[in-house]
Amino acid sequence: MSEIMTFAEMQHRYDNEWLLIAPKEVNEELQVIKGEVLVHSPNRDEVYKALETLEEQPLAIEYMGQIPQDLGFIL
Repeated sequence: MSEIMTFAEMQHRYDNEWLLIAPKEVNEELQVIKGEVLVHSPNRDEVYKALETLEEQPLAIEYMGQIPQDLGFIL
């Protein structure tokens, strides 16, 4: 059986890694409160590649490290 963890537990266990998460609880801003880590890797591309093999379901991708100041992203 898979382990359900809080977001803080994920941050502690998977420091500086990308995570693909099946959320089990989110807040009103859709931030993960608890979930199941399906894939984790320091390589972002490995996490995105895993999306191709999963059934359609609600998922979240999170980075558990310090985001560089010069990095930009679009939501």
